[in-house]
Amino acid sequence: MSHHTYLKASSKEFIIGVEDVSYFPLFDFKTDRNTFSRELLDTFAISKGYKFTYLPLPIKRFERWLIEKKIDFKYPDNARWYPNQAIRKNFKFSDSTIKLVAGTTVLRSFLEKKQTEFKSIGTLWGFYPTTWIKQIKNSEVTLFEDTSTTILVRQLLNKGVDGIDIEPSVINHYLKQLGASLESVLIDTRYRYDVYDYHLSTIKHAKEINEFNQFLQSNKKLIKELIKKYEIIDHRPYLK
Repeated sequence: MSHHTYLKASSKEFIIGVEDVSYFPLFDFKTDRNTFSRELLDTFAISKGYKFTYLPLPIKRFERWLIEKKIDFKYPDNARWYPNQAIRKNFKFSDSTIKLVAGTTVLRSFLEKKQTEFKSIGTLWGFYPTTWIKQIKNSEVTLFEDTSTTILVRQLLNKGVDGIDIEPSVINHYLKQLGASLESVLIDTRYRYDVYDYHLSTIKHAKEINEFNQFLQSNKKLIKELIKKYEIIDHRPYLK
């Protein structure tokens, strides 16, 4: 027992709530494999002598994790994912760790169709397809949810859905796995798209969030290298 107490005293341990899905190269905490997120967070933890434990949690309860679960931080997070402002205002968000593109990826052949022919969007179970909420509510577009990124990419390739709302670097990874050409799909910019950020969030550890912000400030080169290493697409062409 004394050994364990010694460990606790020597390094602060934190539990990070993470999404319970494989979303390589951005994150995949259900396995031990390295991803952009894991390398970034682990590097920060090591620099401070902290120990991070990643706890995969179901996305359907995403907005309640920090309140209900015994977790210290949540990653990735973003203020715009909370329709409920009362919940959101308890959280402290870090600076941006990475800029990503949200848009509707379609088969290249879909560009020949009229914009109004778009009838179905695929997304990960529990993810919030912010750009299609209105059309889904009005039943103009059908939402297909699945827990597997591979299945959603395959559905797009097989024309089971008109588009998918998944980060493009993630789609590219699964296209390669399925032996499909990266050229066969693209973001259809006729529909709403934008650039958004991943943040680390907390309710009770403001000091550590400030340390993390300093870490991000002084490690821009590392972040650039990780973006290159994990082949994360450049968001800049999508800035309006």
